Amino acid sequence: MAMDVFGLNPTGEKGKFFGNTVSWWHPLASYCLEVAPEISNRCKAWHTNDGDGLNKKDALALADALAAEMKSGRTDNYAEVYDAARRIAPDEKCSLCEGTGVRKPIPQRGAGELIEGGLKCNGCDGTGNT
Repeated sequence: MAMDVFGLNPTGEKGKFFGNTVSWWHPLASYCLEVAPEISNRCKAWHTNDGDGLNKKDALALADALAAEMKSGRTDNYAEVYDAARRIAPDEKCSLCEGTGVRKPIPQRGAGELIEGGLKCNGCDGTGNT
């Protein structure tokens, strides 16, 4: 699954589309809310796929704020702390495959059959844990 952002009236290639997997979208959204809350809070549905978003002025302001964060090195520091926290976090049973490592075929949901050629869960990469 992915979260896709489309520019409504892009003025360049970079403004047309940005996509990210759901597992990386949520940390990115949380980062935006943390480092630029005065801008980011103008969007109320960062963690859903409801079509909410920022207007052009706010999107450009957020891009500038994120560029300044990257230039300062704070983004790299944040990523290191985030990765360290993920590494030491205990494993949890994958909610997509119910811990089996195999999913039902699309469009069904839940644990699939543990048989040869089963659909490896993309949520846990077949490990059963996240």
